Amino acid sequence: MHSVLLVLALTASPQTTLAAPPTETQEVAIWEGTRDDRMGWWRDARFGMFVHWGLYSPAGGFWDGKRYEQHYAEWIQHWAAVPCAEYARQMKPLFVPEVGFAEAWADLARDAGMGYAVMTSKHHDGFTLFNSKEPYSTTNAVTGSTNISPAGRDVAREFADAMRSRGLRPGFYYSLLDWQHPDAYEMALPAYAKDGHARDHERYKAYVRGHVGELLHNYGPLATLWFDYSDESRQGAAWGAAQLMSDMRVAQPTILVNNRLFTGLENKKGDYGTPEKYVPPTGIPGMAWEVNHTLNESYGFSAHDMNWKDSATVVRLLSDIVSKGGNLLLNIGPDARGRVPEQAATTLKSVGAWMRVNGEAIHGTTPSPFQRLAWGRATQKRGVLYLHVWEWPADGRLVVPMAGSVRAARLLGHNAALRATRSEEDYGQLVVELPRAPVHAACSVLRLELAGEVEPMPFVLFPNSGGVISLTPHDATLEGPSIRVERVGVIGDVQHNIGYWIDPAATASWPVGIGPKQGGRYVVHAEIACADPAAGSRVRIEVDGAASANEFIVPATGGWQDYRVMPIGEFTLSPGTHAVLLRALDKTGEAVVNVRSIQMVRR
Repeated sequence: MHSVLLVLALTASPQTTLAAPPTETQEVAIWEGTRDDRMGWWRDARFGMFVHWGLYSPAGGFWDGKRYEQHYAEWIQHWAAVPCAEYARQMKPLFVPEVGFAEAWADLARDAGMGYAVMTSKHHDGFTLFNSKEPYSTTNAVTGSTNISPAGRDVAREFADAMRSRGLRPGFYYSLLDWQHPDAYEMALPAYAKDGHARDHERYKAYVRGHVGELLHNYGPLATLWFDYSDESRQGAAWGAAQLMSDMRVAQPTILVNNRLFTGLENKKGDYGTPEKYVPPTGIPGMAWEVNHTLNESYGFSAHDMNWKDSATVVRLLSDIVSKGGNLLLNIGPDARGRVPEQAATTLKSVGAWMRVNGEAIHGTTPSPFQRLAWGRATQKRGVLYLHVWEWPADGRLVVPMAGSVRAARLLGHNAALRATRSEEDYGQLVVELPRAPVHAACSVLRLELAGEVEPMPFVLFPNSGGVISLTPHDATLEGPSIRVERVGVIGDVQHNIGYWIDPAATASWPVGIGPKQGGRYVVHAEIACADPAAGSRVRIEVDGAASANEFIVPATGGWQDYRVMPIGEFTLSPGTHAVLLRALDKTGEAVVNVRSIQMVRR
């Protein structure tokens, strides 16, 4: 009798049958409340491996002998307009992962100094690298099955186990798009003809939820689920985001989630933002962020894309990102057998050699205390400042715009103590006397042991070692209505400019410093754009007020994002600090001018 009552009580439990579904607002708030506790390891790691691997890998950027030049080889089904059934028929027999592929990846990631790795579990083509038991995944009339692991194997499990065995945290990428499921949303679908059938999106949301549940419950503790993608028409509720976030939180309370269940690469509805193939010039204030980038131009394996980044490029990319408070998730695109391209492996091994010397300036660091450094970047830990020197000073004097005291200075990888003193000739800035040659050509790291706080000095732009002062949009002080820094482009082609200069009373200014030996005549060039009907406005560039000024007429360049470099003035700059200001004298069209950069070059 008691057992019957117990069964009835469990059946009627409101937790199993009557609980209200989670709401987006509730879930976002709950995740935000635990974020700092969950993000600690991620902020310490700073560097991770991204892996794009699937049925597109055997194609390698070709289809039926034709080479497709588009950068994203993982989109070959779209570029070549291949129907799902034909794509599966040709590619499935060619996807033959070698035994031990995952251990090779894990060794490469560990030796490169990475702390975590994220592999595609399902990309847009809908094929699953994990062994899903969802009905459509096990059998369907179009592709037979979405599961592509060889018989008796689960490559997703091999990946997760191998990463953990080398001390890395595994995570999975999961595409919310699906080019083959009959009930998926028709967005970003391939170029092949569509049959126009009605789609049951609730059924597709249940399919996605089933997949996510399998990843959460079958592959051990995960670092993150990395979703892709949303846009203005399909985001949040379209994917059942609140339910997915609830499922993740309940199944793995320490897991992280990126922000792509919602639109905008910098939206704050996930644990971290995901700028793709570009570095935000000033980071993303108020949130954690991670740049996902590639070693050549493609994420998936491309047999013809030879535009490989060398180790110097990757080291500076990592240095730049971490100095602004971000992480770098760097992609490899293995071939059909799981082999990493030789050029990619060579670069990562060289990056690993740099990390073994300089890793303490990356792992567990916080952003630079400086707004900008002309010669490189900086990171810090409690009591320690790391100066990432990209441009080695020709005179051996590294000028650091700080007033704080230093107990000791040395280069990582070079144990000799270095002299660090305050220089009155350099306006009280710290000057460190460096050896003649850098430790590393791309980035040598100077470790300063502090005796107190850093105390950054007011931001001033100084000439670089070539005598060039670069005035950029993000370094400007913009005053007046509407004028602002404008971002144009997406993913890899992001550019910034001063734009929306609608009110001619607005100004842009920069602080410039000239050292004792840097005085002289400077020629000024500007990279500007203006739509033809708006051309003709008069603009003045002045130094220290109207005492010295040059005027120019804004030319027609063909459009607001069609840029031309033109001379706009010359100035004699004496040692000391100066204010350079750009001012409109009138406006003849809808706006004055767009400005991408200004260069002041010593003659």
